[in-house]
Amino acid sequence: MKRNLYCLSLLVIAVFVVSCASTGPKVSREEKKRKEEEFNAKFLLATQNWLPRIYRIGYQLVSASVPGHGNPQPKFGFAGIGVDELKDYARVFYKVDKSVKGVLVLGTYPGSKAEFVDLRAGDVIVKLDGRKTKSLGGYFKAVRKARQSPVTAEVWRDGGIIPVEIPIEKVYYNAQFFLAPTPDVDAHAAFSKIAVGIGAIRYCRNDDELAVIMGHELAHTTLKHSLKKIGVTTATGIVYGVLAGALDVVTFSGVGSALIWPVQSATDAAISRRYEREADYYGMLHTFFAGYDVESGSKIFGKLATDAPSHGLMAYTFSTHPKSSERFLRLEKIVEELKLKYPERNWQKSPDWEITIPVTPGETLDEAVNRLLEEKRLEEEAKAEREKDATQQAA
Repeated sequence: MKRNLYCLSLLVIAVFVVSCASTGPKVSREEKKRKEEEFNAKFLLATQNWLPRIYRIGYQLVSASVPGHGNPQPKFGFAGIGVDELKDYARVFYKVDKSVKGVLVLGTYPGSKAEFVDLRAGDVIVKLDGRKTKSLGGYFKAVRKARQSPVTAEVWRDGGIIPVEIPIEKVYYNAQFFLAPTPDVDAHAAFSKIAVGIGAIRYCRNDDELAVIMGHELAHTTLKHSLKKIGVTTATGIVYGVLAGALDVVTFSGVGSALIWPVQSATDAAISRRYEREADYYGMLHTFFAGYDVESGSKIFGKLATDAPSHGLMAYTFSTHPKSSERFLRLEKIVEELKLKYPERNWQKSPDWEITIPVTPGETLDEAVNRLLEEKRLEEEAKAEREKDATQQAA
């Protein structure tokens, strides 16, 4: 026992020493903190360009009924406000005092009843319908339990609290959309929360392609795959755990786990692939009935099949997703099915996106972002100066 503790201590020390090693110019803790704040500010600035796209598509998806899938009438409360947790870097960027507790407003959903409500990025909703909204869970609970529409929200803005009337409407599917700060071509659903990665938005060329990705994640939500996966992994863990224990009894300790773990992983992966195929099908239906061109949108998986081809039986055995080539083939067949079933549908491809951050000739993208941050800083200074002058005149 003492020998094991001694070895573990040496390992921890070795990892600490190696992780502290540095090559090249010295970087101080203060410099790292400033650079982190700079990139966090750039992320929040970029969200103002990316989030309206996610919100617009998301609202169309949840407010469009898929025949035979879900409720015949809209039943879920939806506020049409894009919110997120109030993290420290957002407090710095939007100058929110640490004493303020609530959810951060990032925008409104285009097309929803809240589109033109007096809310702006950087506002903080501290109460909704008299209920405190210190967390996302508290906010969405207040939306669900709202007694009437519109409801009054208490909103922190520029150091004060103002009342804002927010309409609560009913939609067909219970989902909220977020931007995930990841460069991967990734989107994922966890119960009713759907996060779309920055990399996924950059990889898509138009609304149709992004709608197919988001519709797929909405299908995971409407089919309750998150809850089902918990049940499946728990069941397989118990069954295979018993088998591993039995093998340990008749062989040696650890042999059962070594032999059974790959089988359990392959089983869980196979079930996950089945859920992905279900989400591909119903996701296309969500996208179609929301008014998007699924034939154009499905080409996103054609690009993936080319850019990230799948090779090897073993890799596929433990993969949680079908091969991109298989998915594209299935989506092609779904498109054919929809064309036969709805021949009157006018298929109109969404226009390809333009660069969302204005870049002047000879300027890099990073320079453009820095320029926008500087313009924002100067605008805030001018605003503060005007408020100061107004206060002095009033006195």
